[in-house]
Amino acid sequence: MTASRRGFRPRVDGPLCDLLGAIAPHSLLHVGDQLVLAHSHHYALFLEQTIFDALGGESRGVRRQAAFEAAQALLGPLYAERPGASPREKLELAGELFAAMGHGRLRFELSAEGGAVQAESLFHGTSYLAKYGGRVQNRTAVDAFAAGYCSAAASLAFPSDWGRLEADEVTCVARGDAVCTFLLTRRSERLRVGETLTRQVIESARVSWEYEGGAASEVRRAASAMSGELGALRSDERGLIPAYGVNLALLPVGYIDQKTFDTVHLVERRSPELVPVFEALVREAAQTGAFHLLGGMLSSPSFRAACGPVGKDQHTRLEQLLGLARALGWGAFSAPEFQPGRVLSLRAPITHESAYYAMKHGLATRGRLLFQQGTALAIMQLLHRVDFGIERPVDEDTYCGLFKIGTRFRVHETRSPLRGDDVCEVRVEAVEDRW
Repeated sequence: MTASRRGFRPRVDGPLCDLLGAIAPHSLLHVGDQLVLAHSHHYALFLEQTIFDALGGESRGVRRQAAFEAAQALLGPLYAERPGASPREKLELAGELFAAMGHGRLRFELSAEGGAVQAESLFHGTSYLAKYGGRVQNRTAVDAFAAGYCSAAASLAFPSDWGRLEADEVTCVARGDAVCTFLLTRRSERLRVGETLTRQVIESARVSWEYEGGAASEVRRAASAMSGELGALRSDERGLIPAYGVNLALLPVGYIDQKTFDTVHLVERRSPELVPVFEALVREAAQTGAFHLLGGMLSSPSFRAACGPVGKDQHTRLEQLLGLARALGWGAFSAPEFQPGRVLSLRAPITHESAYYAMKHGLATRGRLLFQQGTALAIMQLLHRVDFGIERPVDEDTYCGLFKIGTRFRVHETRSPLRGDDVCEVRVEAVEDRW
């Protein structure tokens, strides 16, 4: 092991707690100085498909650019800390970080002119295959994040005034190929990177905090206990993190929010009548992801060992779910109003969505807290429509079964810093004729 790598390897090869940092009291997570979410493949795949449905082939460029910028922000400081490292060592570091975050294994076969990357068990492609198992015909490559990551890793390892190394996924397991392969070629486009949402931006934000009374003690207890459980997880030999019935990964906020809001703006300019449809699907991505991950965590043996039994009453169970969301880095959510079966208000002083959008785009006249809206809907479903007393309360069929007759809840955004308010707040209400 070279001296340039000695300080980094323990943070990459060990458990997630060696890699992750928490931004207290905001309940957000970071790797290096970049914000990340811990989330499931259900969320990642649904959001990718939503953006593809909105933009078609153009979505490839939007997603890869977002992935490139997020990966460049992660890897740039890492490479800069090791000025004596060779390109090969830098690429090995990039591969180790990629696997540690739960995205699979990369093997770089590159020079300054380009080359190939052989990939194994990619988070998106492998999860797509496991989720749909050939039942859904797919003709497109699904590993946009891996493509952008490979491009950034290679371009930073082999910098050139001529342009960056661009990665094209030429084989993908999600469309029936045996392996995933990326070909990299030098193109004249220069490195183009916008602002990134860093830990420093969050920590310097001025937000208003309300006193959390005794009712929040269970929220804090669950958040602390499950933060420890999550920190003990590590990627397996495939570079994946199977846990709580899902594939878990650390998803850069820059990638998630940039591709989402870039697509929102494109749809608003071109087909404003379709904006509500796109927003509904983004909410659905967050809802299905939160439903599977929060439900899987709440019903897991590790939760019972760390926090005790699942709350029998809905108020206690709500506090446990809010604690899990905090542990995952989704924000310091609280519920200032909850009427079982009728109303839930989900509030946080700042979220990754509000902070990213404010930094990148400023104020907004439309609701932009789509992740928070979908998470609130998922929590309401888990409180009222899942029996946590049975052996397997959440599995592959549970979610689909709940929505055969349509949703029982609607959500709207009530307050947002993007409209001049002091908090991020959404409100879920029951649809009376479906209850």
